[in-house]
Amino acid sequence: MSYSGMTTPVKQFYTEASARLATATGGSTYPDKIVMLKGVTVNPGAANCQVKIYDGSTTGGTLVYQFTGGTGAGDMYQEYIAATGIKCNTGIYIELVGAGGGIGATTSVQVIWQ
Repeated sequence: MSYSGMTTPVKQFYTEASARLATATGGSTYPDKIVMLKGVTVNPGAANCQVKIYDGSTTGGTLVYQFTGGTGAGDMYQEYIAATGIKCNTGIYIELVGAGGGIGATTSVQVIWQ
């Protein structure tokens, strides 16, 4: 497939806490149909940062992406997912996890989705 210069419906979502993917940051409309995870940016707050992304609206969904790492605050990590991305059939849930199950080790997460 080639790019013809037209815009695509790719969106960005930012969160500082575990959250269900919304159509807009701070919004309350959630895509509950097929979405494609295209990229992830993690901003660790400590060395024990962990982010899990699930297909679904809670952590009860299927785990489709996981990042563990970071060496400290400001050690940003970006990953773009090749081709069409990771298919999630019923929306996306983003879980921020740290030492002892807390979220203090992750400052924020941004996802690119379509």
